Amino acid sequence: MIDEPKDPDIQEVIKEEKSRGKRRVDTKALQQRKYLLNQFREALKLRTEHEFVEVIRELGFADEPEKLREALKIWRSSF
Repeated sequence: MIDEPKDPDIQEVIKEEKSRGKRRVDTKALQQRKYLLNQFREALKLRTEHEFVEVIRELGFADEPEKLREALKIWRSSF
């Protein structure tokens, strides 16, 4: 059997085909979630709370006060 190609479009089709008959895989949602998690991880490395809050606002987590409080709790516990 040939190794799976590295092309992202082909990998996306392979994922969708493997899920045939199962719950549908939303590859765009998975990519968006992966992007947000990576950005959040990078934001956790920032030194000041002000910088962290700015990045969180750019990511859309600060739209709801509860999400912002939760993000700040995570950031504060990382130190």
